[in-house]
Amino acid sequence: MNSGRKVLRMIGIYVGAIIVVVVVLFPYLWMVSGSFKSTLEIQSADFRDPELAPRWIPRHFTWENYIRINQTVRMLDYFRNSMIINEDTMLASILLSLFAAYSLSRFRFRLKEPYVGSLLLTQMFPGILFLIPYYVMFVVFNRFTGVQLRNSYLGMIFTYTSFALPFSILMLRSFLAGIPREIDEQAQIDGCSTLGIIFRIILPLARPGIAAVAIYGFIMAWNEMLFASVLTGTETKTVAIGLLEFITTQESRWAGMMAASVIVTIPVLILFTFVQKQIIEGLVGGATKG
Repeated sequence: MNSGRKVLRMIGIYVGAIIVVVVVLFPYLWMVSGSFKSTLEIQSADFRDPELAPRWIPRHFTWENYIRINQTVRMLDYFRNSMIINEDTMLASILLSLFAAYSLSRFRFRLKEPYVGSLLLTQMFPGILFLIPYYVMFVVFNRFTGVQLRNSYLGMIFTYTSFALPFSILMLRSFLAGIPREIDEQAQIDGCSTLGIIFRIILPLARPGIAAVAIYGFIMAWNEMLFASVLTGTETKTVAIGLLEFITTQESRWAGMMAASVIVTIPVLILFTFVQKQIIEGLVGGATKG
């Protein structure tokens, strides 16, 4: 009886997993299929006509959408901008959240609880509330210092890092709290400084948590559109905004957008693959034995 229940449970798990995989992969695979079609084939699709019904396999396979990807829209330039902004945002989020999370998980100081509460409070407000304050802050900063933050990499990195930090600190703080403090004490006995403890001891043990922070910081900045549409310009426009340029008042270049979307997903796929390995290799349980 128990064996029969286990078999039914396993069947249910596999069926559920297959359904989830199909639901997740269906839009992506359809996007890949559309990237090898012509815009005419996509726009002329008609379920009522068997000869024009949408198909997984393109009627006329073409690489033209990838070859011309930077001709109609400067997607490669926008891709470069996004990579610069996202990589620096990810690194800044990791570094700053690591220091802050270590302090919150190891030390006691005044206003610690209000500070943690303020981090939680920031997650309650929609991002659009900060759009005008950020814009005004950039204008005032430029007026008094002469440094241009709007339409600059520095301004976007600052903006995205400030958004990623609260959640990153809270997430990493919970992870560091699970690392025994005895490790820190043993390192101090051996003459290791606080910075040495963070970079030589805590950093290797916290790789799974840091990987999660890296994913969050990168994807948050990669997909953001609202602030990028206002705070960027011609030279710093990101891929999220660049994709919109395939749709104009005169035409909608769906095939080109599908090809650009496929290319845009590549860094995210690579990052997930890299982080998955880090999570497996950096488990704290194996690092604290003995």
